[in-house]
Amino acid sequence: MKRKPLDAKEIENNIKVVVEEIAKQRDKQTGHIQNLTRIGVALSSINNLEKIFNLILDEAIAFTNADAATIYKVSEDKKSLEFVLVFNESLKLRMGGTNDPITWPQIPLYDKNGRPHLKYIVTNVYHKKRLLCFEDVYETRDYDISGTKKVDAQNNYRSKSMLTIPLMNHENEVLGVLQVINALDRQGKVTTFKNDFIVMLKSLAAQAAIAMSNRKLINDLETLLLQFMHSIAKGIERKSKYSSNHIIRVSTLADMFARKINADVSEKYRDTVFSENELKELSMAGLMHDVGKIVTPEYIMDKSTKLEGVVDRIEIIKMRFKLFKTAIQLAVSELGEVAVIEPSKEWFPNVKLRNIDDIFRQLDFDLEFLTDVNTGKEYTADDVIDRIARIKNIVFNHAGETWSLVTDEEYKYLVIRRGTLTSEERKVMNEHVQVTWEMLSELSFPQKYQNVALYAASHHEKLNGKGYPQGLDAKKLPLQSRILAIADIYEALTAADRPYKKGNKLSEALKIMAELAKNKDIDAGLLDVLLDSELYLEFAQQYLRSDQIDEIDIKTIKKIYHPELKY
Repeated sequence: MKRKPLDAKEIENNIKVVVEEIAKQRDKQTGHIQNLTRIGVALSSINNLEKIFNLILDEAIAFTNADAATIYKVSEDKKSLEFVLVFNESLKLRMGGTNDPITWPQIPLYDKNGRPHLKYIVTNVYHKKRLLCFEDVYETRDYDISGTKKVDAQNNYRSKSMLTIPLMNHENEVLGVLQVINALDRQGKVTTFKNDFIVMLKSLAAQAAIAMSNRKLINDLETLLLQFMHSIAKGIERKSKYSSNHIIRVSTLADMFARKINADVSEKYRDTVFSENELKELSMAGLMHDVGKIVTPEYIMDKSTKLEGVVDRIEIIKMRFKLFKTAIQLAVSELGEVAVIEPSKEWFPNVKLRNIDDIFRQLDFDLEFLTDVNTGKEYTADDVIDRIARIKNIVFNHAGETWSLVTDEEYKYLVIRRGTLTSEERKVMNEHVQVTWEMLSELSFPQKYQNVALYAASHHEKLNGKGYPQGLDAKKLPLQSRILAIADIYEALTAADRPYKKGNKLSEALKIMAELAKNKDIDAGLLDVLLDSELYLEFAQQYLRSDQIDEIDIKTIKKIYHPELKY
């Protein structure tokens, strides 16, 4: 029997139906592509893996209308799969991320002999780098699903259709596994995962893996950068024969300062909140603040006395005193005691000399005095310099030989007013800050860490503009620079392992800092934070000797730089 041919109208209607179906499929595919594009943009803009995992799970469920989903990530040692997120709509369950933590044990990827586990679905997907799809997972005989059945029984649930996909990056490395369970049709009944779902999920998994890989790479690079900075800091510390750990302690204290400000301990900084990136940026600046010392000569960095160079020249002076005495003894044996005492009266104008023993006694006093002056522990007053000049002028001539105690070069070092460095040496020492700027400003830090060089190189600047190397004032000094400056000073004043001084007691250090705040060398508001939050004590209990921690009268100290305060 011949089929009646379609008339023109029927043909037109059929064509119209086909076109409409094609249009529907086109719109559907366009929608999928738009979704993937949106997801790709979202994934590229997300800054942490936790949000990436949440987006993967949510979009996978949206694509497939799945009732349940789980995301696993590969452990750091790549020996197991860790549960990251678990979702089940029927059971009203969502664990991981910002929700309840997942306490389920990790799934080992290898047996005790190091052989890959292939009997479990997720581990097989990891090792084989392929997806597995089941219409009814209970019917499989190729894989061990006892764990799935056990969880189902405990929750009165039935896993049926299942799709498990590896999250692989562009290097074909599996970073995690996505598993969706029980695709639902429009009536809410469990159905199979259709091919178009699988195609879309594979695309999603690929995008997600790339985003995960990029984020992991960025995190790893930042970790490497911080580790490298720690290594540089330790290397600079090792350059000194004194194990001070100054750089690490300053970085630690700066971080503690910033976190105290975040904790709203100060009314002045109540509106100031440092982000995690800003905290990391400050930490980096702290680790790098003395990187310029890499070019500072060791004899200047470690100069513990005024006369120290390759050797401490006070030992040469001691030897010279001994030879000076020997020359006097020889002169006495040849010329007699009186002939020697008479010219020596000019050496000690205010002392009555009766015999050679008196001369030797005065010489011993002078040597002891020079040995003490050499330490540079106190400010060198005018009367001290006058006495050094008198000792320098002591000269004894005998048998064509001239004997002296102090040379012109040694005199120049002994009359250093404060500390152990000459003005020339201090200039060399101070150059480390400029070198820090020159080194760090050449580096292409990420945009979020762009101020590392500025903060690190301005820790010797002062609010009154009298600091160095650029003489920046309060208007040009950001809060982070001020934090590093006050952290650097507090650590320096209290450090018990510096070559040129003993660590101050807390009360002494804080009084000095109060004077600095009074003169606008440092930020008075930050000194308030140090005192009011008891950060000074918190830091001291970690790093100072117990004998340095004395009683502190906060009111008295604050009155020094806040004279307007009334208690």
